[in-house]
Amino acid sequence: MPNLRAVFVDAGNTLFTERRSRAALYATVARAHGGHTDEEQAADIMGRAFAEIPYSAEGNYRYSTNWFETFNQHVLLKLGVSEGRWQEASTKLLARFESPKTYRVFKEVPAVLEELSNRGITVGVVSNWSERLPVLLKALGLTEHINFIVTSAEMRSEKPAGEIFSRALFRAGVAADEALHVGDHHDRDVRGAIGAGLRAALVDRSSTEPRITKEGFPVLTDLRGILSLVEQPQDASLS
Repeated sequence: MPNLRAVFVDAGNTLFTERRSRAALYATVARAHGGHTDEEQAADIMGRAFAEIPYSAEGNYRYSTNWFETFNQHVLLKLGVSEGRWQEASTKLLARFESPKTYRVFKEVPAVLEELSNRGITVGVVSNWSERLPVLLKALGLTEHINFIVTSAEMRSEKPAGEIFSRALFRAGVAADEALHVGDHHDRDVRGAIGAGLRAALVDRSSTEPRITKEGFPVLTDLRGILSLVEQPQDASLS
């Protein structure tokens, strides 16, 4: 099997995580704008809305900023925010999710990205996220060692579909068997990547030790496990 030349990583819950749950944020903003709800109800309504709203709503693809306007209207009205205030609340939510203060970068991530870059590995972020992800990653201080970012909003296609992985391979300039994709979701990240011909690994931060599953892919406890999957360049001793 060829040496790895590129590593693709998911964004949310792989590079960083939200300091509070999304449902908690929605409930807080809804209450501040006249709604009467709690985190549990918000989570239920958000889950239903995500399933009910089409992938393309009024011409806007899922995860795009404009799609989230439709999503937020649907959710906020059901959380008790009035017709006259839901847009104000939606603007507040969008700002929250674009703010680096909403997130926490996992502590090993900067060093792992730097080491991959030092080894000559092309690093890409492949995520079901809005077109604003590059701005967020820059604000989080993560873009120095990231070569490119591919989002589902810009692609109008999301993991586990093969198109988004194909775009990442094109951007990296590598063949599928020369790339590894790492993420926290079994179907979207692992099955999606393997289906597109890439190698894949699951990051499960609740695991106590790395392992290989019966399906044959690695499970990592954090992103440091990527480094053991990436061979040192053959001429590393000469550099």
